[in-house]
Amino acid sequence: MVGLFFHEKGYQLVRRLFGILDASWFHDYENVVHAGQAIITRLKIPSLYSNYSQNLSTLNIKKNIFSLEFESPITFAAFESHLDSLMLWHNLGCGGGCLKTIKLAPESGNPRPRMQRITLEGKEHLMNALGLPGPGVKSLIHKLKSHPIRHVTCPIGVSIGGHTLSEYNLAIQDLLPFIESQFRQPYLELNISCPNTDTGQSLHDNLSELETLIKLIRDKSSTIVIVIKVSPDATNNNLCDIASLAKQSHKVTINAGNTQFKSAEDVGLCKKKISIGGGGISGPFLFNRTLEMAKILKPYKLPIISTGGISTKSQIDALMDEGVTVIGMATQLVKNPFSVVKLNESLSKDRQQK
Repeated sequence: MVGLFFHEKGYQLVRRLFGILDASWFHDYENVVHAGQAIITRLKIPSLYSNYSQNLSTLNIKKNIFSLEFESPITFAAFESHLDSLMLWHNLGCGGGCLKTIKLAPESGNPRPRMQRITLEGKEHLMNALGLPGPGVKSLIHKLKSHPIRHVTCPIGVSIGGHTLSEYNLAIQDLLPFIESQFRQPYLELNISCPNTDTGQSLHDNLSELETLIKLIRDKSSTIVIVIKVSPDATNNNLCDIASLAKQSHKVTINAGNTQFKSAEDVGLCKKKISIGGGGISGPFLFNRTLEMAKILKPYKLPIISTGGISTKSQIDALMDEGVTVIGMATQLVKNPFSVVKLNESLSKDRQQK
């Protein structure tokens, strides 16, 4: 663990340096993210840590969501498309995770600036108004064909977004045969809760179309696990309606939740810092709502994934006490990916003592 300590401190030092540069030079946190991704790729950092994922099975902290077997309940949430970053988090001990939301066709997203680092209640958060930019499904498939992430044994999901039911269906039609043939444990996440696009929550409010989409997927595959990503901004009644639909369906569950929309002024930013005037907040601020959603969904006895503001062992314990199966992390992986190693060790010690 001595090597881990120095790697962790080195990572935090680099982040601090980037924070200084962001404040004095970049003025757009997306530049910081891209610089970090370039370092991860060029220094081939993921390959340094593969021993942690290889040792996961010895920790005895496995969790199942239907047929999916996660060697750790800690996963990377669907917020990143940089495949080498995903490999780093996998190699540090994430039990699986999901690729950032992709749409049928290439999209540029919202104008920049569209991502900023902010402080709420004394803690670091991110405001993201990207608007789901991406290369489109066909380009994603092309990238995945030549990347080692398709060979990992843990569950890997792909998040799907769309403006209409038809777009969701066409994207899945292209993607599903590929991931079922190439991934060891694939799953689909339906992002019906993006706060940064005009139509990003259309299926949240139209359960008949959501039900139709699930049936369309089932016509293509009887075995693929389907995860519905719901919003922390949804009403409790809406959450329950979606949970009822998932409960009545085959191998369908819920990821609760996503970023939470705030205006730039709400978090102390001037409007010009975010091109559309606001965006989705990720970070510790979200945890209370994440826990509340877990309590609301507990009676449905679904294998829930909880995402939003999770960074500590006590938070993981609180969610699992409410019946949550798997944890999705985002901001914490950006702040300190090495914390996954320590969290896995703590979860394993608890398991041994019971």
